[in-house]
Amino acid sequence: MSFNLPEGHWLCTSDLIKELKISKATLYRRKEEGYFELGRHFLTTSPPPVDGSPSRANILWNVESCREVFVFWKPVGVTTNG
Repeated sequence: MSFNLPEGHWLCTSDLIKELKISKATLYRRKEEGYFELGRHFLTTSPPPVDGSPSRANILWNVESCREVFVFWKPVGVTTNG
């Protein structure tokens, strides 16, 4: 299995929130609400734990893809009529 990652700058969480001028809470809230897609907006540095415990993986974020989310405010998979 292979796929292409979005081009552009990838930043860790602390650098992304500075770049976008948002709080960490806002970023993670939008992630939980479905605005960000794994592989398109963010990557994790390890797979999720198999026992259901919280992940301790670092997250890398694609700056351009994340910025688009905050411009259009459309969760992944939602289409608009028009």
